[in-house]
Amino acid sequence: MENNDNNPKNDEVVDKKAVKIEKEKQYLISKVLSGNLENSRDKVGFILNNFYATRNSDIELVWKYWCTFESGLFNGRSITKNDLTKLTNFCSIIRSRARIQNEYKLFQAEDIIKKYRGALAEEKMNEAIEEKPTGMPMYSVYIDETGKTQKYLYVGSLWVVDGYQTFESTNRLNKWIEKRKITHEFHFNGLTKNKLDIYKEFFLKFLEFNPTIGFKIIIIDNKGLSNINNAITDLTFHLLYEGIKHENTTKRAPLPRQLYVSLDEDEKGSDSLKIANLRERITGQKIKDLFLGEFLAVNSKYSIQIQVVDLFTAAINRKLHNPDSEGNFKDELADYILGLLNFDLKKIDLNNSEIDKSTVFNLSYNNNYESALISS
Repeated sequence: MENNDNNPKNDEVVDKKAVKIEKEKQYLISKVLSGNLENSRDKVGFILNNFYATRNSDIELVWKYWCTFESGLFNGRSITKNDLTKLTNFCSIIRSRARIQNEYKLFQAEDIIKKYRGALAEEKMNEAIEEKPTGMPMYSVYIDETGKTQKYLYVGSLWVVDGYQTFESTNRLNKWIEKRKITHEFHFNGLTKNKLDIYKEFFLKFLEFNPTIGFKIIIIDNKGLSNINNAITDLTFHLLYEGIKHENTTKRAPLPRQLYVSLDEDEKGSDSLKIANLRERITGQKIKDLFLGEFLAVNSKYSIQIQVVDLFTAAINRKLHNPDSEGNFKDELADYILGLLNFDLKKIDLNNSEIDKSTVFNLSYNNNYESALISS
């Protein structure tokens, strides 16, 4: 009789399933972090990520789901039988939770709850329940680089520290995009003269809808760099490490927190290598009270945040490489963006070509802004 356990076809089926689950998992994370929630599974993931108690209680999960996404039918106090039939089905929400926690291994419940639900592996059933941090906020960092073939190399980033605000602001921006009948993404290289005003309005609205976000950028002279891809990874690590120190020491977003990193998708192989390198190096720093979440490459069409950091990074690139250029619509957008963030390009050391001596610039949009610098 054939031993099915050693059948190569079975292994192939298992591998395909694992690839499918990993792809679904990465897609879900990108939706949750961007706040661009399209279906009930995205919404369940968002609730699990932002409200810790819902990971352990299905009642809390369903209640928070209804209050957050179906408040027109449910006010959190009372409900009619007719409205109850219109709400997302309780069992449907629980099925999504089970798939996210059991198959994707995301937003896990405490071990004692997993044991009760039967989700723990057999060998772990009798272990002491590990004490874990609860209700932990996050750093969600969106990263883009530019200048690979130019004089200066840049890695720019957008730092989000309030997940629920991200969801609300993304909703508002999506409604604005729908109202204005916009079908294009917002990328600096896609700017035309006719789109200038809409680009300006988009960037300003993003800032107004997200008062707690911040931007960080690191810049070096390309001169003497033997491997551009390695240099980009080094700059990205430096940006993350110094950025975390800045957020914590200034108390703008103090630890403990989870770190999620979203890179603008480039090439699958190079993205995977960069992500593995960054995780290893951040882990090696042993930063107290920092817990690593997912690091992933994101397609910009699914992320308004990636589009915003593209505009920010490219605006600086435009002005540094064309310092005397005026009157062009791209110069006008670059000046507008840097003006909103009050970024003085004269503070950049354009002769620096050493990553370890680079400065991370921390920028925000508010009336009392003062440029903050971190030198390593």
